[in-house]
Amino acid sequence: MIQRLTITCLGLLLLSCSKRDPVREVRIPEVDFELTSCGQANYPEWSTSPYVLPYPVGKSYNIGLTHCSSSFHADGEPDQFAVDFDMSIGTLVTAARAGRVIHIEESGQDGNFPNNLVVVQHSDNTFAQYMHLTQNGAIVELNDLVVQGDSIGFSGSTGLAGYPHLHFIVTGGGWTFPYLGLPVNFRNTTPNPTRLTSGIMYRAEPY
Repeated sequence: MIQRLTITCLGLLLLSCSKRDPVREVRIPEVDFELTSCGQANYPEWSTSPYVLPYPVGKSYNIGLTHCSSSFHADGEPDQFAVDFDMSIGTLVTAARAGRVIHIEESGQDGNFPNNLVVVQHSDNTFAQYMHLTQNGAIVELNDLVVQGDSIGFSGSTGLAGYPHLHFIVTGGGWTFPYLGLPVNFRNTTPNPTRLTSGIMYRAEPY
């Protein structure tokens, strides 16, 4: 059964992608985010998705756990719509979508806690979360405006990570756990209408 969570908030609408521009606070309209199971997920058209792969053009990485696969990514879990990109420690991570950096944690050591991450808020009040970054691995600073493809940080193996990888998830209505994961796909790679496939390597194409 689909439950509906209605979020009304005061947020920041991105009116410019320049970090030097003044910040203007505006009211984000009411948005309905659905608590959706894997079988009921409604994906956007992949070729026009607002998201690109979270690494530089020309790079290719293998997919570990993906949407609705197993373990913490299983149906009904907060991370059911998360994707794990297999990356060695120190791999460059880039912005999948433009937004504002609203949270950074980078004090954790690889193989230990806390979970290092960067959270970027988008203009529609969704949040991209880039997790398991290496210690002191954030390139951005709080309140930075990032454009798609900007450097975010360096991957690692902090928090609940059994091996080095980037855990990427988009959430709606908030970013703190247990969050509401949203189904997303990526326009700058081979067709992925419903999700990236575990065990497949995806190359980031120009966009």
